Amino acid sequence: MASEAASIGSTVLSAGSSIMGGRARSRELKGEAVMLEAQAHGVDIQSKQASERRREDLRAAFAAYAAQRAARGLDLDSPSAVAIESELRRQAVRDEGVERLGYVNQAGALRMSAAAKRRGGSIANIMGYVGAASSIMGGTNDLLSAGGGKKSGASSGDMAKMAARAAKGL
Repeated sequence: MASEAASIGSTVLSAGSSIMGGRARSRELKGEAVMLEAQAHGVDIQSKQASERRREDLRAAFAAYAAQRAARGLDLDSPSAVAIESELRRQAVRDEGVERLGYVNQAGALRMSAAAKRRGGSIANIMGYVGAASSIMGGTNDLLSAGGGKKSGASSGDMAKMAARAAKGL
């Protein structure tokens, strides 16, 4: 009887350990997901800052170009001036788009990693319970085989229920 109690205790301990391990891993992965989301938010802010910097640089380039033309006494509305301004604007917009796309891709990758971590956390929690069920079933099998397959007062279903109730208490 004492060996049966020790076996039940060992099974309950093992099941509880599996559950607690799954929960701990789940919390760890979900915490990492929160950090990755925060990093993605930081990248979004960097993207906006970089775009604003590029616009400021473009405004400064236009002002310098206009100042040079005015200092030389050249017409600011001439076809060549308009073409140069248009080309400067086109290149600046393209460069801003390329830089912004890099930030968007980086933020997207961080968000995808965060989502994967959250899914992993959910799976780790489930696997903790699967491990606990496996421990309970293994402990029940050990008890039944130790008893020579005879009924020793409790069925395997009763043993599994007792172990599950004890595991819930952990």
